[in-house]
Amino acid sequence: DNQDNQDNQEKEFPILKNYLQYTFQRLDEENKVVYDTQDEDTAESACFNTGLISRTSAQPLIGLFQVNDNYKRNSQLKKWHLSGFFERTHRNFTNIFREVPKVARYVNFKDVNNFANYVYNPDFEIEMPGEEYYEKHILGERLSRFPKEFQELGERYRISVFRDAIKELRELAGQSNRIALPQWRPKQRQLQILLPLNLESSQELSKASVAIPIQTQGNLYVVKTVLPIHKAYSNARLLSKFTNNWLQPTIFDNTNYGDDYDE
Repeated sequence: DNQDNQDNQEKEFPILKNYLQYTFQRLDEENKVVYDTQDEDTAESACFNTGLISRTSAQPLIGLFQVNDNYKRNSQLKKWHLSGFFERTHRNFTNIFREVPKVARYVNFKDVNNFANYVYNPDFEIEMPGEEYYEKHILGERLSRFPKEFQELGERYRISVFRDAIKELRELAGQSNRIALPQWRPKQRQLQILLPLNLESSQELSKASVAIPIQTQGNLYVVKTVLPIHKAYSNARLLSKFTNNWLQPTIFDNTNYGDDYDE
């Protein structure tokens, strides 16, 4: 029953599941998962900072793990189980830990190029790949990431619409760097900038059809791939929660939501 409830929760809250999964992964990479004995091998409890804030108290929410009792008798079993998420002043946390664990970090502020993948630098030109890259990689191998209406267009017309949209995007990015949002690619362990690509006649940013990730290469930004809005939102949500912006959660297929996309 517990497993069924967990599966249902993951299906009901896929963005939250993705956020917690990849936040924990990043914290583990940064050695910010805290153990009660400072040693994972001998620890009975562990915790991590979710980076989320309680709505009721404005306190950090901490994820707490305990060693499975059955693991102590059989080391072949899963070692840790999640006890739950608690405010920093909750006794379940304070009875074991004294300090709040550190939050995940994704950007090196001392590295100019790394920082430019976090905050858009309008002085960097956006280098667009040639038509062969569009036709084969983005509009060929990645066509399923576009809205169905766009996929159903004739091939030549589809290329024309895409080319015009890219041209308008470059002009828009040059006029306002506020449309650019950062994302973290968990599997690639990379920061990238997201730009909205509108394939419809309306030029409203809220009508963005897909997201275009760009990344620094020297003093340029280069196009890396294309992402559906729901996946771009999931990646970007690891860094910040966006409001009143073009990047918003959408309806999606739960079955593939947790999979990170390649380039």
